[in-house]
Amino acid sequence: MDKAKLTYTNEQGREVKTSQFLKNRGSCCKTSCLHCPYGFTLNKHGIQSQEISVNDITKAQAIVDANQQESLSVASSLMGAAFGGSKPKKLTITESNSCDFAFVELKGEIFGLIEKGGLQAKKLYLKEQFKEQGLDLDTVNSVI
Repeated sequence: MDKAKLTYTNEQGREVKTSQFLKNRGSCCKTSCLHCPYGFTLNKHGIQSQEISVNDITKAQAIVDANQQESLSVASSLMGAAFGGSKPKKLTITESNSCDFAFVELKGEIFGLIEKGGLQAKKLYLKEQFKEQGLDLDTVNSVI
């Protein structure tokens, strides 16, 4: 996401303030903003996980693809420069492996997808609008 982007329009057509907008404000307003970069919303509402249904596989795959595209471009350029480049594997969510993944939500809004491990998530794939507010794998594992 462009650092200068301060708002975006969500799926319901509402204008939502980004974490960059809220950081520019300088302090937390304590109104549980969805993209609160100060941790207030996360502490107040927590994170919920939701199993992926067969109908949600396309939505989950879109989140993975957006994250893989970003990491593939960096990884492939580094690997290509160093070793002549091998093509990284593309992760595909199917009906048979969908139980290995779950959506993660904040205030009822899906902000990403986790790849489940034994007791904790192994990998976190964030939606673009949530990448600048301090949500990471350790945070998710400590809350869910």
